[in-house]
Amino acid sequence: MQNLHTHTTYVDGKLSAEEMIHAAIEKGFDSLGFSEHAHVIFDEHYSLSPDKTAKYINEINTLKKEYANDIEIFLGLEVDYFTAWPVKYDLDYALGTAHHIIVKDETGKDKFVTIDAGEQSQRQIVETYFDGDYFSFTEAFFATITDIAKVTNADIIGHFDLVTKYNYNNSIFDENHPRYLNAAIGAMEEILKTCKVFEINTGTMYRFQKPEPYPSKRLIEELFKRGGEVILGSDSHDGNSLGHLFDEMSELLKSIGYKYQKRLTKNGFIDVEL
Repeated sequence: MQNLHTHTTYVDGKLSAEEMIHAAIEKGFDSLGFSEHAHVIFDEHYSLSPDKTAKYINEINTLKKEYANDIEIFLGLEVDYFTAWPVKYDLDYALGTAHHIIVKDETGKDKFVTIDAGEQSQRQIVETYFDGDYFSFTEAFFATITDIAKVTNADIIGHFDLVTKYNYNNSIFDENHPRYLNAAIGAMEEILKTCKVFEINTGTMYRFQKPEPYPSKRLIEELFKRGGEVILGSDSHDGNSLGHLFDEMSELLKSIGYKYQKRLTKNGFIDVEL
């Protein structure tokens, strides 16, 4: 079992990297990848500083050697769309994600806003900058990420539809509406030209009991139709969440038509049976 979306106390995780390794071993994992948040200059609280990045990389590389007989460790970064500096480190993989969009403030200047800082915050963004139109908001998000694979040099696209984080059972907007689907599928099709692998992310299912993963079942179906590939990820910020609902997600993927998911090895990504 493998998880490549793992966070630590370097940013917003609950356990140190070594403690996460212990938790993974206890859960029977044979492989664990660390993907701490890469530096975002306007969001330093939730991302690694350049100095911390070097410390993080050194520690993960040290732990790789220390635990080589117990578990295979991979070094990654969760590279945000707005990471402002080129990631030149010798990483095993990069997870490409987006947590922000650009809007215009009252003076007409560009302003970065965070889309997943709480339901109230998101509602305020929609009211203030999109006249209360959630479809305009989601269209802006997906328009932003159409080139995310190129911008982040991603091997995996993480929580593709994060914009739906608070939309439990379509309680805020209809995810089957043509405006939403056209925006999401359009972005997906552009991303697939550069990166084929999308993460099936169970993190919010664990933390907030969200009923579906990222992407949603409907979008996974669209991904399958277009030849997209998948990898399970628990977006873990603590040990208990590692591998959350992986068995259930495997069954969901098989019901859609998938037979394999990707797995990272020292020789690159391979297909493994679900």
